[in-house]
Amino acid sequence: MFLDQKNNIVVYDAVSDPDRLLKLIPQAKRLHNGYVAFPRTLFNCQMARWLGLPSPPVMDDYDWPIVAGRHPLKHQVLTANFMVLHQKSLNLSDMGTMKTLSTLWAADWLMTKTSGTRTLIVCPRSITQRVWGDEIFANFGGRRDFVILEGTPKKRLERLNKPYDFYIINYDGLKVGAHKRRRGWEFDSLAGAIMQRKDIQTVIIDEADAFKDGRTDRSRIARHLLLDRRYVWLLTGTPTPQGPADAHGLALFINNAGGESYYSFFRRTMVQVSQWKWLPARDGYEQARALLQPAIRIDIKDVWDGPERTVQRRAIKLTAEQSRLLKDLKYRLKVETGGKAIIPANEAVSRGKALQIILGMIYDHDHVAHETDALDRLEETYAIIQRSAGKVLCFVGLTSVIELLYTWLAARGISVKKVIGSTPDKERAEIFGDFQEKDEPRVLLADPGTMAHGLNLWRATTVLWYGPTDRSGLYQQGNARAHRPGQKHPVTVVQLAATALERAIFDRLERNISLQGAMLDWVKGGEL
Repeated sequence: MFLDQKNNIVVYDAVSDPDRLLKLIPQAKRLHNGYVAFPRTLFNCQMARWLGLPSPPVMDDYDWPIVAGRHPLKHQVLTANFMVLHQKSLNLSDMGTMKTLSTLWAADWLMTKTSGTRTLIVCPRSITQRVWGDEIFANFGGRRDFVILEGTPKKRLERLNKPYDFYIINYDGLKVGAHKRRRGWEFDSLAGAIMQRKDIQTVIIDEADAFKDGRTDRSRIARHLLLDRRYVWLLTGTPTPQGPADAHGLALFINNAGGESYYSFFRRTMVQVSQWKWLPARDGYEQARALLQPAIRIDIKDVWDGPERTVQRRAIKLTAEQSRLLKDLKYRLKVETGGKAIIPANEAVSRGKALQIILGMIYDHDHVAHETDALDRLEETYAIIQRSAGKVLCFVGLTSVIELLYTWLAARGISVKKVIGSTPDKERAEIFGDFQEKDEPRVLLADPGTMAHGLNLWRATTVLWYGPTDRSGLYQQGNARAHRPGQKHPVTVVQLAATALERAIFDRLERNISLQGAMLDWVKGGEL
């Protein structure tokens, strides 16, 4: 393939099925030498890519709006061109590769080509303003406007009914007005209005791994509302966080998973090794990658030669109370299982109970938290903060423990802020902004679930895991909040671990593999 720049003509010297190309692209011509050529238009190049042919970039006429002092990077231009050429596709690039702006450029270019069309961005609530809103305002101010569809159903609908270039909504906002009936889904209110908005021709779904299970209401509603749009782009750096079968739910958005059912794909990519335990098949991830096409992936190592990231594991002592509670839990599980595998649902509950004991707050049946003695972990946290030269980003998976640690550190003169699930969006934005732009706070305590893709917190040079999370995707993206472009200093990830269970979980998190079976190994093992 080569491009005649002067005449804007794409020429192919070898095409396996030229008759099919001529049929799909009416402007295509067969040349006397056997070559095939056609004008370089968006439609023609899209058809060529659909046939598996290479295509030149189509955004040569774009002005690439960007904040003063910055310039588009080659991989961002490549990404934007890929997305406009592939109407339904995945961006699987690593965290920190600046795919947010690449995606906005692609959407903006398409809106300039078709006047009156608009874009819907679906993402976690935590990044509606802080990531997407801020990026639109900073790079497209005066050129494009946006609105966040939040608040009461009435307020959301009022905002949708006004003309904006970008509408931003959180995942569960799509459910407003969606009703499951015996004969299928019905949509009114906000969901019904979104369905009727045919001017919304581009849909961006960020952190799309939230839709990895295509059997959920969240996924089914999103597919009902969004799949008839001309462009649907899914963004995630972790498409298969729990195993290759996760690919199926994402593929439903871009190629209907090839028409294959989830159960068929699961059995094709996973192998059963015991009654309740499944592991990825030898070629499971290769089959997942084949299903997730078309897709583009930019590796952070290819675009950012940043400082290294090192991992330290600190051995913590259990208090007498923690040891007693864990021994009781372990003995009970050993009796209940009789050495057999723990049912996955029960395994997650048991793992959560063990981590509650370890971190210092146990929840009863009424979800009331009861403090346990975790003095050594608290003191080690304080010591690490004192020894850290820069700012510290500390992750804790339990809200009650965050509150405990916040009070404990503040009483010792540490400048600290906290972000939990209930922290209002405006307050979150202020805390994140202060952490990045001001001397205080020096420490940010956060539930890892609030640390979404796209957040820049590179002022932290230490990422402290007060205890392990049970989701590998949260662990990877939590570390990437600090270890990302903009970071000029080495980043140290510190893991606090007092038990064999914690060490096993951290090992699996580092390797980004499933936690299934970790609890049974701990129950069987002799070490606490």
